[in-house]
Amino acid sequence: MDEVALIIIYNHQYNSNIEILEKLYNGRFTNIYHIVPFYTGDESNVIPVYENSYYFQGYVAQAFKSFYKSTYKHYFFVADDLLLHPQINQDNYREYFKVDDTTCFIPGFSNLHDVQGPRPWHRVADAFYWNIKQVGVEATSFWPDNETSRKAFKKFNLDLKPLKFSQIWPTPQSLGDWFSMPKKHLIRYLKNRLLNQQHQLAYPLVAAYSDIFIVSADAIASFVNYCGVTAVTRLFVEVGLPTSMVLAADKIITENDLPLKGRTLWTPADFKFLEPYNQNLNNLLQNFPEQTLYIHPIKLSKWNQ
Repeated sequence: MDEVALIIIYNHQYNSNIEILEKLYNGRFTNIYHIVPFYTGDESNVIPVYENSYYFQGYVAQAFKSFYKSTYKHYFFVADDLLLHPQINQDNYREYFKVDDTTCFIPGFSNLHDVQGPRPWHRVADAFYWNIKQVGVEATSFWPDNETSRKAFKKFNLDLKPLKFSQIWPTPQSLGDWFSMPKKHLIRYLKNRLLNQQHQLAYPLVAAYSDIFIVSADAIASFVNYCGVTAVTRLFVEVGLPTSMVLAADKIITENDLPLKGRTLWTPADFKFLEPYNQNLNNLLQNFPEQTLYIHPIKLSKWNQ
């Protein structure tokens, strides 16, 4: 069936996962590709890429011509450590994710001005300092102007409010951090913190968890182009990739629109959710939580097959 391509993204060269994931998804998806950094093996459906994993949207851009086919209606991307509900396959993924031919999917957006705390994928300060005009990178002509970008953001009801000072310059965590700060920086920091000045982003940008996403055929070419621009100009992936989708897509579905939700595990308390499965992958697959769309991360090397 040539309707959908399942494309598995590896942040690092975990070649041992290739065979495991082939067995896991074979029979559920006919067209499977693996995007692996610095891959030198012989598997025809494994695509080598050369990029920093902090900007893995660049993987997608580099691999595009190797996984593109005119008959595909969707390109379904998942991380190699993300486990889809075992019932999801090429025949029913549209129902699970509520996508039609012109719809993309991403778990959900976070307006940068709303982001609080140290979550690394939001990288508010990185977004604030991002500049598409860089020496040696002729990317400006491949990026829409701000008016065009704002119209795209408005289409998806995404706000663009100023950032707070505390979001861009976090409070030093120790006395050593305070004393090691150059005097002029310390004075500027204290002055700005006292005034609590607000700062507008130079470009419309948005954040999103990006270890699973679906791109429609009509959006894929523009999407990968924008992904390439944000990767080469060093915009963190979970700002660069969702922004690229907003600029390229006609329609976007998020988990807010779905009955099933993904389960993401970041803290020791979160991982207690997996204890009943005793690190046995077959046990997890056979007893997968019914209302769970996917689980991430599942480090396959630590699970018995």
